Amino acid sequence: MTVSEAIKLRKSTRAFLDKPVDKEILYKLFDIARFAPSGHNVQPWEILVLTGKTKKQLSDALVEAVKSGVERQYDYIYEVKDMPQYIKDRRKACNTRVFEFKNLDPKDKVALQEHILENFRFFNAPVELLLLREKNLGENTFIDIGIMAQTIALLALEFGLATCLKTSIAAYAPIIKKTLNIPDTKIVVMGISLGYPDNNAYINKLTMDRIAVEDFVTFYD
Repeated sequence: MTVSEAIKLRKSTRAFLDKPVDKEILYKLFDIARFAPSGHNVQPWEILVLTGKTKKQLSDALVEAVKSGVERQYDYIYEVKDMPQYIKDRRKACNTRVFEFKNLDPKDKVALQEHILENFRFFNAPVELLLLREKNLGENTFIDIGIMAQTIALLALEFGLATCLKTSIAAYAPIIKKTLNIPDTKIVVMGISLGYPDNNAYINKLTMDRIAVEDFVTFYD
């Protein structure tokens, strides 16, 4: 598999096989991922690998929080209301595509909540990764975390694995910290569900459109 193929094949996988991922494979993956670049080589990432009982414990806590209507509380500014309209349009188009693919009526509150809860059940993936960083760092280090997340997602394909990168669970950072005894000096940035993909699952046939090169690249001579 070439780098180009991996980039095009990577997608958000939302159904996984009930098959554990050997710790040895995970270690090999991280042993390569550690070469991901970061500004001034600060390597600000910290990764928690959750499996088994610990993963279920956190998932249960997050699901309960969603069902109970606990207020979302990120460790960082997640989004702003006055974002550019074209960005709002892309977000809306993404949601619409998912809802139509799943034949889900967003006005159906029960069905919508079940859809949302899939994120907090980690799509039943055997592994959930939590990406953290120290709180007292510049916002530039979020770039480094993003690079690491993409590195993991691409490497996963080489090992026959799939991923779903998501910031949704970071909306309940206080609950994550309490459940896993994470000190408040850390920021919960995002999660990555990881495992062997269920290639027969209908939801895994969902793909997203990408804008054309001309829509985001400007050449200067």
